Amino acid sequence: TVCEKRGKNMKIKVAGFDRDTEYMKRLAKGFQKKSGERIILSLFSTEDSLYEGLKETPAELLLIDQDIKLDENKIPQGLTIGYLSRNSGTEVIDGVPSIGKYQKAEAIYKQMISLYAEKAGRISLKKNDIAAKVVLFTSAQGGSGVSAAAAAYALRSAEEKKKIFFLNLEKFGSSDLYFSGEGNLSFSDIIYSLKSKKSNLLLKLESTIQTDPSGVDFFKDCKNAYDMFELEDKEIEELICGIAQVKKYDEIVIDYAEDVGARLLQIIRDFADKVIYVSDGTVSGNRKFERFCEVAQVLESRTDTKILGKMSLLYNRYSSKNSEQIEKTAVPVAGGIHRIEGLAGRALIEKIKEFDTIGLI
Repeated sequence: TVCEKRGKNMKIKVAGFDRDTEYMKRLAKGFQKKSGERIILSLFSTEDSLYEGLKETPAELLLIDQDIKLDENKIPQGLTIGYLSRNSGTEVIDGVPSIGKYQKAEAIYKQMISLYAEKAGRISLKKNDIAAKVVLFTSAQGGSGVSAAAAAYALRSAEEKKKIFFLNLEKFGSSDLYFSGEGNLSFSDIIYSLKSKKSNLLLKLESTIQTDPSGVDFFKDCKNAYDMFELEDKEIEELICGIAQVKKYDEIVIDYAEDVGARLLQIIRDFADKVIYVSDGTVSGNRKFERFCEVAQVLESRTDTKILGKMSLLYNRYSSKNSEQIEKTAVPVAGGIHRIEGLAGRALIEKIKEFDTIGLI
């Protein structure tokens, strides 16, 4: 069930004021093509027409050129105001949030939605019947290539015309290593929204999500890595529910392989439809996998949580010299990917996604 003051299907009433009439025309045309279903846009080129227009048609968000100084007595109470700045990197002017005016309409739209989300009213999201399938990639072994395998799977799935969100929950993980998109907002903005408990999370998600040319959606890395340490277990549920509801995703691919603790158990218990355990098949890797299965069996008996029944074992970075398959495993083996030398980042996952194993997960 979703309890919210303003939903994702609402229309936002926006007023724009800039004496540059040509810019106003281009802005209106860009919004009409990109976000006409979400925005009711009123544009003004003189102060008198703006004040009169705000009386006749109340707006919720007002965007004005950075050089314009308004008569505050003629501006309705509660109206969210943002400056249109000539510098896209400027976030605040004289204490007022700003949006770079010379950007693509989609980028302006996302920043505008983010600004409006701060005053749109808090929503409360609880776990319900999530339509998106959740695929978790994890491991108790460092260096087995969990993130690369997860990203390659997301890339392969997007190429198969599935709507995919790639969620990296590792504290030092990086989605930017594999995916790229347009926009200035990052995972930091989502974490702040979760913790502030003031802004509309669905709108904040919509404004922050970036789309890779492949079609994979993701969050840009946190502005400061420490922000990931601020994300609490109780906020994970709201985050995943929000992602599942902001768009109709087929799958949410989660990359999380830091510890076998409460957060991992929570993700498996409450969300994961599939759990892909990644191992490199070395003596150490195989032993950690077996120990992980032992822990999973105990947790299953103590918490009545299905873990092993969701799991498959994926061999990655497999080497004919140092790796060996386990003769008998507690879970099915999804297949293997041999060690790939000399590639990293996007080039690496482009190579990994070609393996038949990735397509069969």
